[in-house]
Amino acid sequence: MRLLRQPTPLPPGTAACIGAFDGLHLGHQALLRRAAVLAPRVALVTFDPHPAEVLAPERAPLRLQTLAQRARVAAALGVDSLVVLPFTRALADTSPDAFVERLLLAGLQPAAVVVGPDFRFGSGRAGGPDDLRRVLDPAGVRVEVVAEVSLPSDPAQAKLGSSGIRRAVARGDLPAAAAMLGRAYSVEGLVVSGARRGRGLGFPTANVAVRNPLLPPPGVYAGALALVTPDPDAGTIWPAVMNLGQNPTFGDGGAQTLEVHALDVDLGQSLYDRPVEVAFAARLRPEERFPSASALVAQIARDIEVARPLLTPAWLAHAVLGAASTWDDDHV
Repeated sequence: MRLLRQPTPLPPGTAACIGAFDGLHLGHQALLRRAAVLAPRVALVTFDPHPAEVLAPERAPLRLQTLAQRARVAAALGVDSLVVLPFTRALADTSPDAFVERLLLAGLQPAAVVVGPDFRFGSGRAGGPDDLRRVLDPAGVRVEVVAEVSLPSDPAQAKLGSSGIRRAVARGDLPAAAAMLGRAYSVEGLVVSGARRGRGLGFPTANVAVRNPLLPPPGVYAGALALVTPDPDAGTIWPAVMNLGQNPTFGDGGAQTLEVHALDVDLGQSLYDRPVEVAFAARLRPEERFPSASALVAQIARDIEVARPLLTPAWLAHAVLGAASTWDDDHV
């Protein structure tokens, strides 16, 4: 996958999907599939920062992905070109026609453009799919609008979108978030040194300095731990249980931490300063304060037994999409 930071010409025969694409959920993936039908190559055209962070920062949503995560998932989904355009006030104030002419006709020069029905662009968000067709059709650039996607399990629900996924993550409903994403919700960060209490209790943990702004509620979770690029062991994935919170049994208080215990393997200090991604399968229980360390140890053992049946090989195979790709924070 090639990365572009400016609207320079795409390779011939490229269909461009345009949007914010936070999460790259099943609705976004429908656009990518349609683009792959229209042309031999697919480009994902997105913006950084998120448009809402420029237009209405006080109401901007917490992002589901870091840009590096978005790049890794895009590569895993078969995207040939990732175009990350700086979103500025000047771009937002561009007229719809000028947006299309400069960004697409003169810039990216795609063979086709694929968007969702709610795609808006240009000053005052005045431009929409009809404006794309009006300007691009005469130039021979096909415009396709892909209908909204609903879950097969609940086709009557409101449209599938990033907002619904954020709500599911915020309330701790990770299976619902995964059903909309097409994979587990995950966060990334570096493993940092901790208090090493877990090792003393018999459950060594990786303490992850999380880069993602959106986390589920405090509690104990079943999930997975994966090494990601640029690590030489990128793509290695372990089933795990994790605690997200403030360690109330030890009275730590203060900042929230994410401590991840990989099952059936002692990683020791080998993960320090290494990039990881942590996927959430399900919330097992709220964070609790225990009367003693031995009571906590007994509960962790029970948590692990509850978690194991959830962390099947099939789930682990799709828990972290694109972990072994070459895209990280230094390359996007």
